[in-house]
Amino acid sequence: MHGDVLGLLLSFILILFCIGLSFLVVKYGRRLFGDSCSEVARKVVHIGVSNWFFIYCYVFETDLWPILGLAFFTLANALMNVTGMLSVLMGQDSKARNWGLVQYPVSIIIVILLKHFGLGDMAAVGCAVLAMGYGDGLASIVGKAVKSKRLGSWTKKTYAGSITMVCITMIVVILMKVFVGGVSFTGTLVLKAALVAIFAALVEAFTLFGLDNISVPIAIFLVMRFV
Repeated sequence: MHGDVLGLLLSFILILFCIGLSFLVVKYGRRLFGDSCSEVARKVVHIGVSNWFFIYCYVFETDLWPILGLAFFTLANALMNVTGMLSVLMGQDSKARNWGLVQYPVSIIIVILLKHFGLGDMAAVGCAVLAMGYGDGLASIVGKAVKSKRLGSWTKKTYAGSITMVCITMIVVILMKVFVGGVSFTGTLVLKAALVAIFAALVEAFTLFGLDNISVPIAIFLVMRFV
């Protein structure tokens, strides 16, 4: 129980830190990031919060309290988005863009539940959370910074962004399998990680209605059963 209390406290500190850093980006970062300032601010939260996995992995003692904490964070994000507070923090007017910050913790709750019922392990959770956090977050920033064509008319994803997603996801899968899953680093692992990364990028590209913050983590978690 002591680990759960500490985990909740550290989770709260991490979230406040990410939101505060995002606000500073909005307030003072326009000279550095220009028109991409609000997007960078969103991704600061997106990437930063994904590091919560390490609190879940090494501090929490049960799955109940992490799920309750994530549920509270989801409701708080939804309320702030409906009232417009998230738009103020992120420096842009579109509430639709901010729903991804609501969907992301929902996807984490789902993958934790899937792990709890024996459909995956801790390494799979780490891959799902961190690949989406770092992979999607950096892919969005690179996709806007590097001029490249869209993958198709059905999506806003670009070649530059998708290649970034593949590279980051591949690195995350290898690190999680080696350092969390206890798997030896081999050429086979690299090949499997590459296949998972390509699969994740395809799921992201073909997910409609902006629901990739839910579809991608769950897809990564489930496919990790074969890695």
